[in-house]
Amino acid sequence: MKKCLVGLILALLCGAMLGGTAFASGYGIYEWSTRGNALGGTLIARADDPSAVAYNPAGITQLPGINTMAGLTVIAPNAEVKMASGDGNGKGADAAWAIPHAYYTHQLSDTAWFGVGTFSRVGLGTEYVDDENWAGRYNCSYAGIKSTSLNPNLAIKVTDKLSVAAGVEIVFLEFAFDKAADLDAKAGSSAPDPSSNTTDVKSKTRAQGWAPGWNLAMHYKATDWLSLGAVYRSQVDMTVDGKTHFDANPGAAAMISAIPSFKAAFGDRTDSKGTAPIPASTSFGIMVKPMDKLTVEVDAVHTDWSSYTDLTFEHENPALGTVGSDKNWRDTWRYQFGVEYAMRDWMDLRFGYVWDESPIVDDHADYAVPGNDRQILTGGVGMRFDEWTVDLSYGYLWMKGRDIEARPDEGVFESEIEDGHSHMVGLSVSYAF
Repeated sequence: MKKCLVGLILALLCGAMLGGTAFASGYGIYEWSTRGNALGGTLIARADDPSAVAYNPAGITQLPGINTMAGLTVIAPNAEVKMASGDGNGKGADAAWAIPHAYYTHQLSDTAWFGVGTFSRVGLGTEYVDDENWAGRYNCSYAGIKSTSLNPNLAIKVTDKLSVAAGVEIVFLEFAFDKAADLDAKAGSSAPDPSSNTTDVKSKTRAQGWAPGWNLAMHYKATDWLSLGAVYRSQVDMTVDGKTHFDANPGAAAMISAIPSFKAAFGDRTDSKGTAPIPASTSFGIMVKPMDKLTVEVDAVHTDWSSYTDLTFEHENPALGTVGSDKNWRDTWRYQFGVEYAMRDWMDLRFGYVWDESPIVDDHADYAVPGNDRQILTGGVGMRFDEWTVDLSYGYLWMKGRDIEARPDEGVFESEIEDGHSHMVGLSVSYAF
């Protein structure tokens, strides 16, 4: 069993592009361990298991010897976009996305620790059923981001109470985006008409890339009943390279054959390059222990979403050129609360609550990221069996509805996002050598 777990840890740590997608605030992901999920993410000041590599690397100085963890979170998101016209409503496809995580920590000396982990900082999965008749297909019919962060850290115990850490983060990312264009509307220089798809040509962009970042962290255990934590993760400027393919419906195919400018633009696939940031974030946490078996933590996470000003793709085909859309998102705060109670020597009960602000401004709300402010209720259990620990969690996320004003030139029509929710189930297994 030890060899199996170590093999799984190494496979996850070394494997690129293992990240998942999620119904996220913006396209950020915070589901980095099952215990963290159950506690609403409040492991910034606790930081006392291997997932501290993600939540607060300075906390790994609390872990003697060698410690490992591996697991995943399965997220089943859904939402519905209702058009004011009553036609062409968009319903999210029934799907479940898996987000794996794995961590390894090693005490090097009395004052130095090494830790490495893989997890997903960003992800997105937006897919609409019946994309042929979905009225918002000219804005987006599918958007996907899959990412994996590989994050080695060195932590130093400065004093008995204070630890600091620094790390390098390598982010691997896959990007996918599907939408349609109405060639009849383009020929007439008018807005697209979603009532007919005969002259639609669908574009599918698939691209990959990687980029480096870094992080700094601090953990301060003031007393047995009070701990503080802080983490900064840098912005990662991501560039992805790939190709865009076109698939024309019968009417559009006839127009491409007959009109030279359409044939030049949509007649063949083209190389494409896009840029988008993974925003910087700053996290703060405070944990108190009001009684021997009970810990309570409150966190605040600030994310610099204002760095996401636009999404731009440069196509090698000069007939397409550079295509972009304004985003102008705003910075946000995420507030987390978590309670852990040691019900037995071998079992902990956990509960959490999250309030997560949306970075999306009304003027640029669209169908690729159909989001708004979110709340999450979580719970779970941790069970210890000698050197083994098994964690289980469940979370329910619900999202505030949103009215979207029409921007026909962008394929956005007067509509409303309703019934945004997700079920989240997590499992982690840990082993302490």
